[in-house]
Amino acid sequence: GKQPPVGEPHGQFSSKRYAFLFKPGTYSVDVPVGYYTQVLGLGSSPDDVVFSQSKGPHVPCNYRPHHPGQLDTFWRSAENFKKTESTVWAVSQAAPIRRVHIGQNLSFTENGCWCSGGYLGNSVVDGIVSGGGQQQWFTRSTKVGSWEGIGWNAVFAGVDVDGPQCDLRENACGTAPFGPKQTVVADEVPLIAEKPFVSLDPSDETKFVLNVPEVRASSHGPDWSVGKTYSFKKVYVTKPTDSSATINAKLQKGLHVVVTPAVYALDQPLRITHSNQTLLCLGLATLQSANGNAVVEVGAGISGVRIAGCLLEAGPKATDVLLQWGGNSKQSSSFAPSFLYDVFVRVGGPTKYAAANTMVRIDSDNVIGDNLWLWRADHYDSGNYIVPIQDNRTVLGELPCDHGLVVTGNDVVMYGLFVEHAVKDQVIWSGERGATYFFQCEVPYDVTPAYAEEGYVAYRVDDSVSKHTLLGAGVYSFFRDYEVWMQTAISTPVQVQSSVVQPFVVFLDGHGGINSTINGEGLGVGDLGGFQMAFLNNSCAADCSPAF
Repeated sequence: GKQPPVGEPHGQFSSKRYAFLFKPGTYSVDVPVGYYTQVLGLGSSPDDVVFSQSKGPHVPCNYRPHHPGQLDTFWRSAENFKKTESTVWAVSQAAPIRRVHIGQNLSFTENGCWCSGGYLGNSVVDGIVSGGGQQQWFTRSTKVGSWEGIGWNAVFAGVDVDGPQCDLRENACGTAPFGPKQTVVADEVPLIAEKPFVSLDPSDETKFVLNVPEVRASSHGPDWSVGKTYSFKKVYVTKPTDSSATINAKLQKGLHVVVTPAVYALDQPLRITHSNQTLLCLGLATLQSANGNAVVEVGAGISGVRIAGCLLEAGPKATDVLLQWGGNSKQSSSFAPSFLYDVFVRVGGPTKYAAANTMVRIDSDNVIGDNLWLWRADHYDSGNYIVPIQDNRTVLGELPCDHGLVVTGNDVVMYGLFVEHAVKDQVIWSGERGATYFFQCEVPYDVTPAYAEEGYVAYRVDDSVSKHTLLGAGVYSFFRDYEVWMQTAISTPVQVQSSVVQPFVVFLDGHGGINSTINGEGLGVGDLGGFQMAFLNNSCAADCSPAF
């Protein structure tokens, strides 16, 4: 991730993958976390691996403004350790920090850099969390001393705070274009199980175990219990040379699979056909479509599945979908939920020769997503990192991808959903009782006015749906190449509209804009003199301003 004097950071589309696993103990080391790098503690509790009197795992703000600032600080993660002092985690999408204990303060920016994150989950921060400089941020199941600052939108689900800070206890209205921006608060997380993780076996530290935390309902605050523990006799650890057939043979036997850091070119999907099976990728292990195939398929009618930490990538042969969950046969709504954690999907980036109709399709009930970034690349690796970038911008006709997420299953929930740049509707949801807690979307840069004429939106709930919840949704426009005026950012049936809480729209730059926020209602933004934003403020306290 080294930063050149100008332009994009190197390493952004590297094929190298790394996971640094720290045994229980105390360390005094600096661990700057770059692209495709994951830092993991191997304790049963975050407090078992301690970084002290050093910077420890951190992401500094070393990408020079203003092109691109930290806006491309993607694809890295850190989890399961304690940092006794303050730390900086200045990141954008696909760079989660979870299951950590920060003994002092945690900052998501520094030195005036701006970022486009992000995700914090299942953690404790004893001091202040500083979100200023971040456009948006999602925090789930965490305890903080206090929170200060956000660029536009901060969403909190099941977050405990030491003091009486009102904007972490109730929704706070946003003010445009200057002044306090909004916070959106859900007191509890309706249903969640924390991400599976690998640790050393407490009874024999020469061996590893796989921990799969239990499901919690109506919860708040962190959960650091280990849940069900499996010896590695029941886990297959991949080799970078493994084929799809090799890994599928292990999955067919009912083994859990831990995918080691590498790029795996798969000529058939990895097929999960057993309930309560875990597929855990380490070091941003990348599953790449090599033959126009999906890269992961979860069978219909099974439950309790966990998929975590994987980067899914389209290949040059067009595929209908990259992650297919379920099919025509759905399980009963009483079945145990299944989970996706830190799953990132991209069409393009390392190349401009990639295609997928849909990135993720969920046709099963009771699937819960926890931090997904679904990205049709707006730029790709051309070997040129000099600003202004002219020859690596995605243009009309390149990297075809219609949709980010399509959901037909019932009782599907997303905690922290980021979807960007697909060329039709970004999200289509036709299942009942769905919910999304935090949604961030940049619509495509390269489309023509036909995009608006077709009525495409960022988030569409089908007219047949009677119940759906959407909290803290932000939709941003940068129609770079043509004058495009979207009719509306979000489309729902009338019976659902009141359950869309605190949506807002942003005009970043470019031409045209967004005429309205939801169903033709709410202020729009557009090319009328620079950056603009508009908050609907349909469920907030005007006398509770976010802390800055």
